[in-house]
Amino acid sequence: MAFRGQPSTPNVHLTEMSSHGDARRTAPGVNGFSSVPERTAYSQRDDLMPRYPPDRLMLHPIMTNYIHRRELFPMGIRSARDENEVALCIKDLDTPSFYPSMISLWLIDSFERKDMERDLLTKLLINLIKPKDGMISQDQVLKGFESALSVLEDAVNDAPRAAEFLGRIFAKVILANIVSFSEIGQLIYEGGEEEGRLVEIGLAAEVMGSMLDMIKSEKGDSMLNEIRSGSNLLLEKFRPPGSNKSWRIDKFI
Repeated sequence: MAFRGQPSTPNVHLTEMSSHGDARRTAPGVNGFSSVPERTAYSQRDDLMPRYPPDRLMLHPIMTNYIHRRELFPMGIRSARDENEVALCIKDLDTPSFYPSMISLWLIDSFERKDMERDLLTKLLINLIKPKDGMISQDQVLKGFESALSVLEDAVNDAPRAAEFLGRIFAKVILANIVSFSEIGQLIYEGGEEEGRLVEIGLAAEVMGSMLDMIKSEKGDSMLNEIRSGSNLLLEKFRPPGSNKSWRIDKFI
């Protein structure tokens, strides 16, 4: 972890950060999938910058400083292999109001990573949130999930499987008893840049379907039915109104 013990740098204005994000989105050669030739076309600094303007994520002022210094994303995805070090870095940061944005950006960045890296990130999140000695509260993680869902419509332009990947992460968090199926379902149902937007465009059905697929794959039909029966969620409400298209969630309705 590079940032501990280094002198601080001036805060970066949101307008500057937006310009970095926009440049990344319009750079030639990007087709939405993560591959070595495409990613090496950017400098190392660009590789660690978010694709989405920080003002969309309502970042804490400290956030722009850490993004600019290329320290946040290595901490989330590439230092995830050393959970103790990450925990120490978060403790040093000591800014709980920033944790939801941190979680959201880790999730968004993971959409274009490998399965192994997403699994490491999920394990990291679960261990950081565990009630016994967790550093991040349940409320903070739910706010982080809500923030990630608010930019999912944009995320699928660069990572078409983002909804599927997010659903898998949600499923593992539910199975770890960090948050409930009902709480995650409500976030998905209300999610989007505007409330309910993800249902309207079909992404809610895809996230929920992926989440249910993962729960079934990990624990079987009996656990899935138990989890569903313990909630008051009506799965048909996650489908876009009036849509005749087949959605991932349909097999569970």
